[in-house]
Amino acid sequence: MSPAVEIAVEDLAGLEVAALAGADRIELCQDLDLGGTTPAPELVEQAVRRARELVAARDAKPHLDVHVLIRPRASSADFLGRPAEFAADADAIERMVDQAAAVVDAGAAGVVLGVLTEAGELDLPALEAVRDSALLAAQRAGRGLTLTLHRAVDAMPSREARVAAVQAAIGLGIHRVLSSGGQARALDGADDLSAMVDAAEDLVEICAGGGVRPADVVDLVRRSGVGSVHLSARRRPGAPVEPDAPETLTDPAIVAAAVDAAGEL
Repeated sequence: MSPAVEIAVEDLAGLEVAALAGADRIELCQDLDLGGTTPAPELVEQAVRRARELVAARDAKPHLDVHVLIRPRASSADFLGRPAEFAADADAIERMVDQAAAVVDAGAAGVVLGVLTEAGELDLPALEAVRDSALLAAQRAGRGLTLTLHRAVDAMPSREARVAAVQAAIGLGIHRVLSSGGQARALDGADDLSAMVDAAEDLVEICAGGGVRPADVVDLVRRSGVGSVHLSARRRPGAPVEPDAPETLTDPAIVAAAVDAAGEL
């Protein structure tokens, strides 16, 4: 089976572009320049509604759904080796708990979460609190929910720490781990990603994300064995824009190229 292609977007126009170009999954967030923060529940509700409309009209893949990042703050997109970027005090944890419930109430099919200690280990009590809040909201709505552990794992100090995080994710009931293998570009972290895939034992999906370009997809998947790839597919500065193109940074040509590359596998 070809790897799934997940596109990170921060607006409805970006969702439409990604869906029409063949994306399998959407991660909705804000502040992509900083690595992403949680969008407003109103935007989540609008995005879920639009995704359903596109699926109903057969303009998107039938399994297209919207997953939402749970991260209340971000100070820099350069978080490699900086676990403090994902550490949270009691107030931040409470905010994430509330955000997780709110986005699931708004219709999100999944939440993307991650909390570390200052030492760079998974903050298990915090993760459990956010997880439980999201799952309770899904239970109230009578539907399932997908849980993804995000690139906080790339701020960890070593491959061994990321492998341990994958093993912990299994115990937490997490379905997917998003990682670049601790590198700025997932292709450069392919060996770490491969170790994470082995540790997952097919119980958790490893999704490669971080500096992924369409030209990387085939080599990245073959070297690492990941089940999906994640990219923002943002238009490069100065790239030509068609007169009737929607106002979004999501580039349909980049999405389509990533989807085509994944289809070769």
